[in-house]
Amino acid sequence: MEIVGAFVFEVTKCMSIFVLRKTSTLVSLHGNMKSLRSEQEKLISRKNELEEDVRLAMTEGKNPTSQVMDWIKRVEEIEHDVQLIMEGSDNASVWGSNLNCCMHSRFRLSKTAKKKCGEVKQLLIDSCTLQTMVLDRKPPIKPVENMTAPSLAGQKAAEEMLEELLRRLNDSVIKRIAVWGMGGIGKTTLVKNFNNLLESPPLMQSFDVVIWVTVSKDLDLKRVQCRIAERLNIEFDVGESMEGRALKLHETLMKTKFLLILDDVWEKLDLDIVGIPQGGEHANYKILLTTRNLDVCRGMMTNVNIKMNVLNEAAAWNLFAESAGEVVELKAINPLAREIARRCCGLPLAIKTMGSSMRNKSMTELWENVLCQLQHSSLHVRSVMEEVYFPLNLSYISLPSKIHQWCFLYCFLYPENFSIKADELIQCWIADGLIDDHQTLEQSFNYGISLIENLKDSCMLEQGEGVGTVRMHGVTRDMAIWISMETGFFCQAGTSVSVIPQKLQKFLTRISFINCNITRLPSQLFRCSRMTVLLLQGNPLEKIPDNFFREVRALRVLNLSGTLIKSLPSTLLHLVQLKTFLVRDCCNLEKLPLFGDLCELQMLDLSGTRLRELPWKRGMLGNLKYLNLSHTLHLENIETGALLGLSSLEALDMSSSAYKWDAMGNVGEPRAAFDELLSLQKLSVLHLRLDSVNCLSLQNDWLKRLKKFNIRISPRSCYSNYLPTQHDEKRVILRGVDLMTGGLDGLFCNASALDLVNCGGMDNLSEVVVRHNLHGLSGLKSLTISSCSCITSLIDGETILRNMLPNLEHLKLRRLKNLSAILEGIVPKRGCLGMLKTLEVVECRRLENQLISFSFLRQLKNLEEIKVGDCKRIKRLIAGSTSSSELPKLKIIEMWDMVNLKGICTRTVHLPVLERIGASNCSLLVKLPITAYNAAAIKEIRGELEWWNNITWQDYEVKSLVQRRFQACAASTTLGKEKRAEELETPERSW
Repeated sequence: MEIVGAFVFEVTKCMSIFVLRKTSTLVSLHGNMKSLRSEQEKLISRKNELEEDVRLAMTEGKNPTSQVMDWIKRVEEIEHDVQLIMEGSDNASVWGSNLNCCMHSRFRLSKTAKKKCGEVKQLLIDSCTLQTMVLDRKPPIKPVENMTAPSLAGQKAAEEMLEELLRRLNDSVIKRIAVWGMGGIGKTTLVKNFNNLLESPPLMQSFDVVIWVTVSKDLDLKRVQCRIAERLNIEFDVGESMEGRALKLHETLMKTKFLLILDDVWEKLDLDIVGIPQGGEHANYKILLTTRNLDVCRGMMTNVNIKMNVLNEAAAWNLFAESAGEVVELKAINPLAREIARRCCGLPLAIKTMGSSMRNKSMTELWENVLCQLQHSSLHVRSVMEEVYFPLNLSYISLPSKIHQWCFLYCFLYPENFSIKADELIQCWIADGLIDDHQTLEQSFNYGISLIENLKDSCMLEQGEGVGTVRMHGVTRDMAIWISMETGFFCQAGTSVSVIPQKLQKFLTRISFINCNITRLPSQLFRCSRMTVLLLQGNPLEKIPDNFFREVRALRVLNLSGTLIKSLPSTLLHLVQLKTFLVRDCCNLEKLPLFGDLCELQMLDLSGTRLRELPWKRGMLGNLKYLNLSHTLHLENIETGALLGLSSLEALDMSSSAYKWDAMGNVGEPRAAFDELLSLQKLSVLHLRLDSVNCLSLQNDWLKRLKKFNIRISPRSCYSNYLPTQHDEKRVILRGVDLMTGGLDGLFCNASALDLVNCGGMDNLSEVVVRHNLHGLSGLKSLTISSCSCITSLIDGETILRNMLPNLEHLKLRRLKNLSAILEGIVPKRGCLGMLKTLEVVECRRLENQLISFSFLRQLKNLEEIKVGDCKRIKRLIAGSTSSSELPKLKIIEMWDMVNLKGICTRTVHLPVLERIGASNCSLLVKLPITAYNAAAIKEIRGELEWWNNITWQDYEVKSLVQRRFQACAASTTLGKEKRAEELETPERSW
């Protein structure tokens, strides 16, 4: 019994110990899990610290040891295990109702958690003794590599561009920035200076690494990859594919905050193929590129394109003086040096090249010699300027086609700094075979415009001084002359020399003597049989020798515009291949030989001549596409049928011509009548002046065939000034016309721009719309009404039956002495003037209290500009109401001679995007619609200083914010005078 008792006691004791241990483990499950979580958090924090150390050390050229990489791998494995334990713990929380079944599982979970906690602690202990990094043989990665570049200190324009680049760099939305401009203008110098700025401590933190890659003309994507890999200390395997390289670059750059600078990009570069992460996959990057071609910017989808312009005169001189040295300050040399600097036309590369070549040369004769050679584009300066011409020549070679190259060279036939009319240029290109003439004139001109825009985008041409003009940069033109010696082009335009070297005559095809002060021509051009283009415009020529054209039968373009010739010899008819003949503004030209043999003629410009009749008869000039007879103030006779034979005519300009049109011709009538024009089926562009509306009633459909027209009806004089408007593709100008007269329906319905000057027959435009059933003039986009004393309002809500002027964008009301309201009565809330963008009201002195009434205000959600002047009774521009309203797009307000104007709008009218305010002679205006709500949008305020000082402010913080935006104007330079200057007649363009 004692033995059995002892056995039972021992068994009971062991079971108790076992149960107690199990119970202890079960009871400590919560504690074990809590300890595991705590230790795991410490381990993750330690791992993050080590990974950051590794990342920073790698930028210094160090590599992690295998120990630390193994440790990180073990941590990642344990993280996975702990995650599973945590999930088991969460499930255990719902086992309370079934403890008997789950006791064993809870026991195992607690035991596992305790064991894993020990492993985590051991890893933390091990991390304290790890050797994390070893020094690699590769040099450390510098965040920025300094680039050797001339300083831009003191160059204001360049410093401003650097500031703009830094500003764009800090904009998180902008990822791709382009700096573009012509070769030699200093793009690379600018961006190198920008790169070096990033070395400064505040900016150095912006990126882990700045990578500079010179791309150059011969794009090699593998070379680009190698340069990027070099900066990142990445090694490629021998023979590794481009895709493999791209993957390595991509993996590294995804972990890196980088700026990639691509210098001298000539074509679109596919960043995905290179391995550059971008877009949504990687937010910490920027790309900056330089290029000569705007098309590259478009292809690279840049967010911001910053164009570099040439230096102004002061900056150009400073750069030249720095390059040439103190010798330029010598009294005898200074004027010569300044002229040489001027002839470099602000191009930094040319300035530095010329300046360096003359550095410290004190002999006046040397300076005089170089200036003389530059003035005559002498090849003796080739060795000096070759450094300049070479990069420009690369741009020329890189033009998309030979056609682009020939069109570019064509432009140097015009004088230096000459603004070339794009229309004339395209006419010559068509005639010379550079543009296909087997298409419509519109298609040919559209292609010509695309060529010009491409040349401008490539920085080979630039915008001229006038609308629709282009010009060559001076150094680019010199380079074109340099190239042209082997192309058959010969130009002495703008010089006093007018002799073609004999050895060149038989090779020349395109010759220019524009503005050469030539008074006499040789009797015959013996050796120029290959000549296709001859430009003689702008010379005081009075006579062309009888045999002058005998040997130049290949001539396709002849321009004699602006000469003093009175007639042309009969040998002109030997030019059987002539396609473009221009004698514009030959104010003495009274007679031309009969054009019967000029059957290839396509472009003929006789504008501004004294011709009394046309030099062709019926059946001639069947290929003529363009005819300009504008300002032919002596044209009395167009022979019957002369127009009928112009079966190919597409564009006719007879604006301000003295020819009087009859509606229909009579049998035996020697003069052409208006119905001949209607028979020209290909006519798509027409500029015409008529004495009356009688001709318009012949047909209703002829206007619909026209794509562009400008028709003026003025019964008084052909010298009718007109007001320039926008949307003048289909423009009608009526002067002194009774608007209730029949026959105007077609004009009104087809016009996109309408000018009414001194017209009568209506109190408001609504009457005309209803009377002629004009469907609200829905096609009209621009409307100018001037000196129509009968008008009392523009739109009368009681008269109209439907929405009026729903698509009108520009409205000008001038000198309407009886206008008392723009909108009168109740008008539809939407539709009337709902698309209006600009409103100009001048000298409407019966308008009282406000310019824009509350009912008018409701229509103007698209209004962008208000210009108002000399409306003496107006006290407020915009009426307010008890409820708030908004002009969400209004940016510009200009006012002048508003002597009773006290306010622009009430506080209930909000102008959130207002940018510019101009005021002149508005002395009672002492409050501006500028609040804390819109002050940040204000860019400019112009007015007299005395007026500005009298402005009252409710918030002085707002005043201090916009104070620097104020620009004082003298009383003599009032806005009103600027506005009145617009009323002068300006030349029109047919295309």
